[in-house]
Amino acid sequence: MQKNRILIKGPYLLLFFYIAIGAAACSTITIKTDYEPAVDFSRFKTYDWIPGVRTPGNLQEVIGAGRVGPFVEAAVEKELARRGYQKENRPGEKPDFFVSYRAQAKEITEPNVITYSCGEAICSHGVEMQRYREGTLVLDIIEPESNRVVWRGTAVGVIGDPEKRKEAIEDAVARLLRNFPPR
Repeated sequence: MQKNRILIKGPYLLLFFYIAIGAAACSTITIKTDYEPAVDFSRFKTYDWIPGVRTPGNLQEVIGAGRVGPFVEAAVEKELARRGYQKENRPGEKPDFFVSYRAQAKEITEPNVITYSCGEAICSHGVEMQRYREGTLVLDIIEPESNRVVWRGTAVGVIGDPEKRKEAIEDAVARLLRNFPPR
């Protein structure tokens, strides 16, 4: 049986390499979650945002040149509602859990080896420094009685096109909350 092989030569090799790297870089979000195993998450029905930290211009809402707070809050509320949680709206009533988040961005610089085709072989030639922004979103579920974090989700990924910021945040929050409540 003969196997079909795809042989990419010349300038097409370089194009293929950049498309593959670009596609991998655009879709990478790392999700991590942790929780307190002793907590009975089945008793959680209502939630609210933790009081006192949501003020206009709060540093947690600013990433780069754009405000992300409204996008994060809308995405979290949408995902929690989809899972059957109710936002506590009655004054004086305590919810079953509080939600809090932090968002930050940092500049990353790392070496990127440039490869190109040199005849029939792949050669390595030079290094360029690749710069990009990496964003981190930390979402906490807090037990009101003890004020301790009982579940934490962290999403880390490359910050891309500002025009697609809302969609990227919605995707990150949906992927984070897939693991809430823990099973």
